[in-house]
Amino acid sequence: MTDKSWMLSAGAIQKARECIQLIQAELGIKLKLSHPDFLSMIQDYVELTDSAELSEAYKDLAAFAGIEVQKATKTTVIPINPGKVMTQNNPPQPVQSEEMVTYKGKHYPKYREGLTFKGLYRGQARYA
Repeated sequence: MTDKSWMLSAGAIQKARECIQLIQAELGIKLKLSHPDFLSMIQDYVELTDSAELSEAYKDLAAFAGIEVQKATKTTVIPINPGKVMTQNNPPQPVQSEEMVTYKGKHYPKYREGLTFKGLYRGQARYA
């Protein structure tokens, strides 16, 4: 069980509420301050959303709680031959281009399993 003494600070409560509001605005999830895994859930949501605002608010909250925040490193993959797939024994084959939808700055496939993209629900793409 983690130490909850940080909850006695008014500044920490203010940052916690800011995190709660940002998560609700981004994902539509109402997180409770009384949840036993409150801090770890916020950290999970920070990684899920990649929101700079939420990341900063969590970093400030973690400072009150005495938690060390490590910046996750992202790996960017740049294709060498865009539009072609290389295999060991086979010649290059063209990749089928898939229609993409841009929603809140991120790209999602327009169609999946015969269904059409309808938006996000709790951070996940929704198809109907």
